[in-house]
Amino acid sequence: MGKRQAFGCVYSYSGRRVGGMISIILALSILAAVPENVTEFDLSNGIHVISRTVTGGEVEGVSFFLVGGSRVLDESNQGIEAFALEAAMTGSDTYPDERWREIMDYTRASWNASYNYGYSRYHLKCLSEDLPVLLDGFADCLLEPQLDSEVVERVRNSQLVSLQAELEDPDNRIWFVANRGFMGAGHPFMLRPDGIPSTIESFTGEDARRWLSDRVKSGNIVITHAGPTPPGELAAILETTFGRIPEGGDVLPPVPEFFIDGDTLVYENDETLSAYCVVKFKAPPAGDEDLPAYTTAMGVVDELLWQVLRTDNALTYAVSGGSTNSYRQNWGFMYISTTQPVKSAELMVGVFRDVADGNVDQSLVTGIANNNRTVQGISAQSMDSQCWMLGNGYISAGDWRTSYMLQDSYEDLTVDEISRALSDWAQDAGWGIIADSTIVDFSEFKPWSLKGE
Repeated sequence: MGKRQAFGCVYSYSGRRVGGMISIILALSILAAVPENVTEFDLSNGIHVISRTVTGGEVEGVSFFLVGGSRVLDESNQGIEAFALEAAMTGSDTYPDERWREIMDYTRASWNASYNYGYSRYHLKCLSEDLPVLLDGFADCLLEPQLDSEVVERVRNSQLVSLQAELEDPDNRIWFVANRGFMGAGHPFMLRPDGIPSTIESFTGEDARRWLSDRVKSGNIVITHAGPTPPGELAAILETTFGRIPEGGDVLPPVPEFFIDGDTLVYENDETLSAYCVVKFKAPPAGDEDLPAYTTAMGVVDELLWQVLRTDNALTYAVSGGSTNSYRQNWGFMYISTTQPVKSAELMVGVFRDVADGNVDQSLVTGIANNNRTVQGISAQSMDSQCWMLGNGYISAGDWRTSYMLQDSYEDLTVDEISRALSDWAQDAGWGIIADSTIVDFSEFKPWSLKGE
């Protein structure tokens, strides 16, 4: 399979998996409805907390969301939040780097971070007994980071290596090539939450300190929890740690619709044996009633792309279709790596039209919908996933229940429902192609329409 879209929660499917899943799907009964034992409360400074009590173990999950994402960035400071948080989490005045590393060693806690168009997220996994000291250290790193020059340079070099590797790989870069025509100049999603090399090279430790001072305010933060610690006890721990964070927050503008007006094509010439092709198109926002049908439609598209372009026509080893579902503005996509991009694009459009016109079997739709529900139900079992679902639903759609209700909306979807959702939302198409002009005839490229006109 090809690369999945960065910064999004992408669900994609293929026949080599769906067929094997059908019998498992019918037997599974773990699919999550809206859970019980969820409590919401605010700390004294206004930080909103959503906690799901999960008994029967000792493992805790806590996610810290810093809301804003690309909406608080500009061309000159792309990546500053990721840079600042990564540098800050190496130690503070009270928990200097050596002591902080020792705490990590003896608690065996694990941290992971992600930075997307909507928010930055830091997630902690630990044992219940270690929660107080780890949250105290976490909050202290945000409020009083050391930001030693050696640490800052280490963080910078690590980020530059990752970004440079991404830019040099056309299989990664193609997604951002397509964005230029689909999203349009000036859209906040054109800004990179993880930065670009020129911005990461320019940041200093003082830049990071100022950013954290401005952004780490109660109104910008949501905290989610999944684990055995009861809400009252959790509230007491958080009040003594994150309750120290100053009040205030940013006034965020709404996420605008993508600026595409008509089909577009952006292509780059690169010395590569295979051409890389991505097309993007609009999808329903998080919480929209059409999202389950649309997501299922793109699962059917993925299934048929594999069949038509790989199995029937031997055009590729890597082809996929899918959509994001976690943003206030989402998108669908089709991707292929191939030596014949023009023929492949034409077949991709044909597959898309078959689904949009309803020319698919109900049994395939039912299988894909059940697979969607099963995959999401299984993934929701971890503390990490539950914390993400609680926070993402609240931030992106205003209700933590959103992700859970999405799972339950896959039942009984019909061909007519998925074809209508795809036709209604996926109108203008933004194409991106990276190819070698000495191998491929660029004069044959065009912005192929998905509308069937």
